Amino acid sequence: MASEPTLQATLHSPPSSTTSTTSTEKSNANEKEEKENPPPPASLSMAFLITAVLPILIILILSVYGDYNSPIVPEDDGKPQKMTLVSQQAVNGVPSSTVKTNQPNAKDVRNGAGKTAGNKKIPKEVEDYMRKNGMTLTNNQNQPQRQQQQQKPPPPPPQQTDPTRQHYDNQIAKLRTSFHASPNDEYKALALADALRARDLAIHDGGSAQNECIEIYHKALQLIHAKKENMKQLGQNTNVASAQAPAGTQAFGNLNDELFLPNAGKSVDGLLCAVYAGLGKIYFMANMFEKSVESYDEALNIEPMYLDALSYRASSLIILGRYEEAAMNYTTVIQTDGKQRMFVDAFTGMAKILVAKEEAVPNGWDVIVPTLEREIPNIENRLEQMSPQLQLPQNAGSLSFITGLLTKMHLAMFSYHDVKTKQTKEAWHHLSTAYKHKMSALPKWSAAHEDQRIDTIKKIFRPGFWPEGTGSTSRVPIFIIGFVRSGSTLLERVLDAHPLIVGTGEDSVFNGRLDYIRNKVVEASISGDPTMVPRVVKELAGEVVNGMKDRWRTIDSSTSDEKDAIEKEKQPVPRRFSDKMLTNYLNIGFIHMLFPRALILHVAREPMDTIFSAYKHEFPPGTLDYTSDFPSLAQLYQNYRDIMKHWDEVLPGRVTHVRYEDLVRDMPNVARSVINATGLQWDDGVLEFHKKKQAVNTLSTTQVRKGIYSHHLKSWMTYEEELQPLVKMLGDSVEWDLKTSLANYVPPAEEEKEG
Repeated sequence: MASEPTLQATLHSPPSSTTSTTSTEKSNANEKEEKENPPPPASLSMAFLITAVLPILIILILSVYGDYNSPIVPEDDGKPQKMTLVSQQAVNGVPSSTVKTNQPNAKDVRNGAGKTAGNKKIPKEVEDYMRKNGMTLTNNQNQPQRQQQQQKPPPPPPQQTDPTRQHYDNQIAKLRTSFHASPNDEYKALALADALRARDLAIHDGGSAQNECIEIYHKALQLIHAKKENMKQLGQNTNVASAQAPAGTQAFGNLNDELFLPNAGKSVDGLLCAVYAGLGKIYFMANMFEKSVESYDEALNIEPMYLDALSYRASSLIILGRYEEAAMNYTTVIQTDGKQRMFVDAFTGMAKILVAKEEAVPNGWDVIVPTLEREIPNIENRLEQMSPQLQLPQNAGSLSFITGLLTKMHLAMFSYHDVKTKQTKEAWHHLSTAYKHKMSALPKWSAAHEDQRIDTIKKIFRPGFWPEGTGSTSRVPIFIIGFVRSGSTLLERVLDAHPLIVGTGEDSVFNGRLDYIRNKVVEASISGDPTMVPRVVKELAGEVVNGMKDRWRTIDSSTSDEKDAIEKEKQPVPRRFSDKMLTNYLNIGFIHMLFPRALILHVAREPMDTIFSAYKHEFPPGTLDYTSDFPSLAQLYQNYRDIMKHWDEVLPGRVTHVRYEDLVRDMPNVARSVINATGLQWDDGVLEFHKKKQAVNTLSTTQVRKGIYSHHLKSWMTYEEELQPLVKMLGDSVEWDLKTSLANYVPPAEEEKEG
């Protein structure tokens, strides 16, 4: 077998394989579903595929997948200290050194597919990979399974191979040991909680660290409150820090002066504010938005002007649809954070509110526009003056901060001219300038790397890759995939309006476990037992389903409204869980391996509408940063189209396509067909999805609350002239005749033709 190309191993993945006991009702429902959907018969060639072909192909997968997408999160890395002097010094013309972190660099993991003679020994590439990752080796693969079982004990669980995950998990293990040795040390508790939150922000695996993180934050609060009570009894002041804020940082005259102090240097009150803010952020990541607001409120009870709590409280309030309150918080932040601009997200957050509901903001756009028009030229002049210094490696932190600041400010001004003044030339100036600043601080895009990624996936997942009889019969997961900004949130809301379907958000349990899944399959495939892979795959599928259920239980139990809690008690037990990690379009091969019966819904939108929407919206840090530049955006979209074509060829009919335009123009019929595809009965409440009280954590948060609207179709035409270079780069990809493939659905236009 010829060597296949390999890629950098950047799989962002999963967590523990912990499962929880489901209720009797859910178990019965699952048993019923298994009976209704018996597994397909095993293939006679399965043994050869599993023991000879599958190991080689799976090894290649190590280097295929990157973390294209991530949940929409507060743009905070969990460690405010990283910003130290960068903000004010950079804005005022004094570059600072980069704050070094202990984050690992991604390492190349090269795995080739060497030649093998039948099944007489473990291929060298497999053996090298197994040794490297601490996995069990066996040299008697030809021997009967019974003899193998007598000669060696069961192999240990596979090791995780993602370097970022390994870094965080090793760090957390040490901090956990330290805390357990000193369970009454508030600083050790807080160090562990902060590390767990940083892991959750960096690794999107369905929130595997969230429950422990929340628990440890509460333990830290217990300890700090006890310390505060003791100090009060002794007549000691609880709001005096033991250290001074770094020179050059803005003086607020309150607990905000402690934002950049290490925990040990904070006052007790400052420490409580920091812990409540951290707890609010992990609640946000866990989709517990009401609880996040409650945590921020606790911080504000101690320090009413605490900017960290005010800014992120507003982010949660937007998701909850409480625009007036969010606007008040952002206004306070903008007015208070006037020199350092540490919380520049207040500008883009306020712009989001103004676009959605201008009347929610007293004085409307005047709250931010005069400030932006005054500050943008000043900061850009300083950037130009400081440019030679900022290009030095030691000043990368300052460059990143100041370009990020200008990016946010220009994006807010783009929204103003795009929506309010309708001055398209001025709007485009701000949009393109924002991304000029953003791209100047990013590493160069690797077009060759991206093409190789897609080519490798196509060479791995070919007809015959999937042995018959492998995979779970469960239809519990519903996977929603597509290019970003394609209308997936609307489809998710429609599904979630059904009483038996719930959404688990964009923090994908499945996507987060890919590293673990892949390693388990590799280990099973070299065991020599042809029944091992089907058994392991079904176990892995069960763990994914249980992980989705656990995540739902956690979110569902987080309501702070007693009336809502009572209503939830009356709700039936969900039978389907939607997973909206859009870039799982790269992972359909694995989805089909684990869940050959699960529904995969691909949302597709008119190409230029999709691409322009992706261009004008800023995403969380990662590969999607490169949607802000025409060449990389065009390549990302073309490769998406290429891989979707591949899946339709190797797994014909496996993916169900839903045209966004059909969903908008023919909602009743499309919605009925979608629910029918899930295998559930129709419910009239589905068409009233926009009335359902639900927090929506997505870039489309404010849009989906408005229900169905079609005025944005062909919205890219407003900037047709400016987008011509992108149109040329896309070539034939600007057209797509893909049809909605829902069973028994006929678009209205086709019905008219037939009539």
